Amino acid sequence: MTVPNNANQYLPPTIAIPSALEITDITKAYPMVVTAVANSDQKNTYQDKQLVKLFIPFLFGMTQANGLQAEIISVNNDEITLDIDSRNFDPFVVPTGDIEQPASLSPAGSKNLQFDNSTRTVPFQSLNNRGN
Repeated sequence: MTVPNNANQYLPPTIAIPSALEITDITKAYPMVVTAVANSDQKNTYQDKQLVKLFIPFLFGMTQANGLQAEIISVNNDEITLDIDSRNFDPFVVPTGDIEQPASLSPAGSKNLQFDNSTRTVPFQSLNNRGN
């Protein structure tokens, strides 16, 4: 079997695709809505069905959400809806002053990636839309 020359596409170097997003707000609701923003040099490339993990430092409250993994239900700009019931969680607050570590949302588990030559991005893809 002959493998075509374009079978392996170049993937630009990156630590995580997509990168972690900084959380600025979390609702006490079901489903939970997380407002998360990307750094100025990156954009939010999270997609429905992606598995993500929350990192909530103690100073931000809502300690019940720290370390939880959930599937994304929908993405609307900076608002990411997660399959988590946070109605009985403590409120999420952004502390004032110097913050050692921000609250963040990051990909969980390994994902299959495919570089898109037309947009020059690496969109999220998963095995059977469930991750692996």
